[in-house]
Amino acid sequence: MTSRFTHLIRLDGYFCPMSWMLAALLFINRLSAMVKLFMALYLRQELGLAIETVGWLLSGYGAGLLIGSMVGGLLSDHCSTARLTAALFFASVWVLVSLGLVTDVPWLAGLLLLSGVLDGAIRTLHQRLIMEYCPVAQRARAQSLSRVARNLGMAVAGVMGGVLAQADFRWVFFVSAAMTLLALSWFVRATFHRPVLPPDEGPDGATGSCVPYRDKPFLWLLAASVLLGIAFDSVYSMLGNYLREYYRLSTEAIGWQFALNALLVVLLQIPISHWTEQWGARRQLLAGSVLLACGLGMLPLGSGLAYVCLSTAVWTLGEALFMPPLNVLVMQHAQAGKSGHYFGLFFMCWSASALLSPVLGGQLYGHFGGHSVWLASAALAVLSIPLFYQATRLSEHQRVHPTARGEPAPLS
Repeated sequence: MTSRFTHLIRLDGYFCPMSWMLAALLFINRLSAMVKLFMALYLRQELGLAIETVGWLLSGYGAGLLIGSMVGGLLSDHCSTARLTAALFFASVWVLVSLGLVTDVPWLAGLLLLSGVLDGAIRTLHQRLIMEYCPVAQRARAQSLSRVARNLGMAVAGVMGGVLAQADFRWVFFVSAAMTLLALSWFVRATFHRPVLPPDEGPDGATGSCVPYRDKPFLWLLAASVLLGIAFDSVYSMLGNYLREYYRLSTEAIGWQFALNALLVVLLQIPISHWTEQWGARRQLLAGSVLLACGLGMLPLGSGLAYVCLSTAVWTLGEALFMPPLNVLVMQHAQAGKSGHYFGLFFMCWSASALLSPVLGGQLYGHFGGHSVWLASAALAVLSIPLFYQATRLSEHQRVHPTARGEPAPLS
């Protein structure tokens, strides 16, 4: 057992070199995510904006994510993915610096919208980079390694952001800009002189004729992802203010909650994925949704730092269960059709959660109190369960009874 786990984390063999390089890029870039973690607190505590206004401003970032996710996917079919990604990183540096200097609400709205566009496009392009630089057999593993790197960066960003916010909120923006510039330098060095792998043809002769708009299992998957994403994104848009006002936690203690989430994913993601790989995508998605609902729904029922940490641990386990199979399912569908369209449409729908969650959460928070946000989030997570079941059931039916050329790949 120990030798098998050791093989999973070796620097060679299990993960290809480009998997490590892209994971390192994502780790450096995720350090700038402290802006997202503390943006709601900055707008509420530092600038003194109403909670409803905070919700609308954060929804502008969500709208940008939605736009950028689809545009990035479409552009990746026509432009050099590496050079396009580098240009987006460079633009992000200046947007982060500007966010730390601007205090007018209209300018903040515009900058948050632009920041969302850039982040959404970069996130979609990262998937394309894995497809272009990692062999087919290594792509699922690269996804897993990138997820660990992303959350490790989030863990460091949570602690770093909490410390910086205690001194001056604006340092959060300036240090994030520096981290993005470092990620740009690393990315240019790692990819600009590295050849792109030739595209692979599927075993069934898929030539990209399959489009996501006629892929019924994929459409059910999108619907479930929107509901689950709205529930999950409330952690980033509402949890900070909720813990500050209802649990009376300091900004450092709030930062440690985000760090705990990320550290648990780093420590448990690979073992959990390894232990549950025999469950299949459906059971992993359903179990993850249930745990997310329990972890968020328990927040109004307790008090104290220890109880908050328990809640964080529960919904983090849910996240660790549903995120990998969700991304793998999208990749399996994308391999049978137009990859840019599939990735762009999925991340656009997932980003819709970042658009809707702050608005809905802000309105619930302002009119019915903070407890209502977590009860509604738990309900949405539960409602996603039958949609995931339908998506995986139809995929299994198509696997057994293929009727068209270029069907999505099987679930396992």
